[in-house]
Amino acid sequence: MKLLSTLHDCTPSTDPRVNESLRKALQGSFAIVVGSGRGIGRACCEFFAHATIQAIACIALEESEAQATAARCREISPSSEVVAAGVDVRDYAATKDLFAKLEQQFGRTCDILLMNAGLPGQWLPTSRADPENWWDTVSVSLKGAFNCARLVLPGMQAKKDGRIIFTSSIGAHYAQGMSGYGVAKLGQVRLAEIIHEENYKQYNVKCFAYHPGCVKTRFFTDFEDAVLGKVKSEQTGNYGSLRDGVDLESARTAYEALRGQDFDTEYMAAGLVTAVAAGKLDFMSGRYLDASVDIEEYISNAPKIQKEDLCRVRLNQGDGDLLPNETTRH
Repeated sequence: MKLLSTLHDCTPSTDPRVNESLRKALQGSFAIVVGSGRGIGRACCEFFAHATIQAIACIALEESEAQATAARCREISPSSEVVAAGVDVRDYAATKDLFAKLEQQFGRTCDILLMNAGLPGQWLPTSRADPENWWDTVSVSLKGAFNCARLVLPGMQAKKDGRIIFTSSIGAHYAQGMSGYGVAKLGQVRLAEIIHEENYKQYNVKCFAYHPGCVKTRFFTDFEDAVLGKVKSEQTGNYGSLRDGVDLESARTAYEALRGQDFDTEYMAAGLVTAVAAGKLDFMSGRYLDASVDIEEYISNAPKIQKEDLCRVRLNQGDGDLLPNETTRH
């Protein structure tokens, strides 16, 4: 399987290390990054730090990983106030308590929420998927996205500003295997559109879902390690769940599908997130973004995207006349 892309890394338009306008746009902002412990989430925190953002809350399931990310951010930007915490975003009460403490500490709701937490799940037909694994996969991405958005939206509405960003995936549009992952990521795309429609005009709150590219995160490496015998099945935890050898087939499927891919850097995704957080792509609120597309291409095509209502999930009615009284947008 080859994934379509034009980029494999960030560009000067999305790199706060070289782009002064990005740095200026984010100064004074407060960002919460959920799923910041490694990979894409950590890279996004690093780019926020390079932009000398005022405050970053690094959140992860494992607090030790969040602390490591926070330490890296402090090295990059000593002037930024950086905190770290661990929470399971499926737990609404615990997440609510944490977000309340953050708002109290910083004296305001966040300006930017990045919900990056997720699980890859199994790569098996639905008829053979483990129900517990399937629902865990859906819950982390989709329930986590709802929980976090639900908690920041009232504050953003009150100040009539804010940006919510969901790390979705091209897996939202993949039709074979990985049904739990696909349902979760497609749900994030639709949730972003709904939040946009409910909030943009009245409250100036923007919401986005994006594909981060094909990054060699634990999505791939855990499966790779299992296939190559580098770990025992009981060591793979939620990322492999190789019980009774059934999921070893899942690991092999994922490994074979992705090992020939030209992987993208995590900074390609971080660049897009930084540009979105800085307001460079507000016209794409409620739409689906791809980090492998140069943002200048989105910007240059803004009139067409808006006129033709592109970059949305829509029913493809085809040439038939199934719904003669309805207008279907593609």
